[in-house]
Amino acid sequence: MKSENIAVITYYYPHRKTQDVIFGLKTKGYQNVHILALPFVHRENPFQPLFKHRPSDCYSILPDELARNFNYQFRELTANQISEVLNEINAKITLIAGAGILPAELVQNHQIINSHPAYLPEVRGLDALKWAIHFQKKIGVTSHFVVEKADAGYLIDRKEIKILPEDTFHSLAYRQYRTEIEMLIDSIEIIKNQTHFPALEEIGVVHRRMPKSIEKNLLTDFENCKKNQNITN
Repeated sequence: MKSENIAVITYYYPHRKTQDVIFGLKTKGYQNVHILALPFVHRENPFQPLFKHRPSDCYSILPDELARNFNYQFRELTANQISEVLNEINAKITLIAGAGILPAELVQNHQIINSHPAYLPEVRGLDALKWAIHFQKKIGVTSHFVVEKADAGYLIDRKEIKILPEDTFHSLAYRQYRTEIEMLIDSIEIIKNQTHFPALEEIGVVHRRMPKSIEKNLLTDFENCKKNQNITN
């Protein structure tokens, strides 16, 4: 059994990525896991994309019950309390399963790890897979130490995800998501055996949600991306 003190930042809400991360940690044998849940803000008019690319179906179970079922620790807190709690529980590694902008003090004083669904620094920000396809950029996943700037910091691992001949947009999106979860969990072992973490370049814009005026052409962009990849290979 693995005895590292690990914290997982998430939302106090049933959340697919959180559940997959917790399942993965348990499967890998991590015993001392602390789930830190931030308030979840319900939006009156949440953004509705034309093409969903992130799995959202999950068990209707709140993170405190999830923690009890897995014999993990649980705290409900605000973002400004995270740093104090991490010191209290002596967490050596903190994984992000769900969070917005974190306080500067937190990322400056703790090892906070994110798994970003893009091959950084190719695409930063939201809807990264969609923007990568639209701009014909390399598709992948990057695990990295978080800094104050979005999708920057220090590289832990980075993997390119090739489009397979039989891929649809959604099969590619799901494979990328699974890689994102695996790389977040695998980062724990990587940083134990690695001492040099190069800084990620901060190139390009930090994207917002893809406007529907661009998103409507996503499937055509995907087929072009697949075709161009096959030509390059």
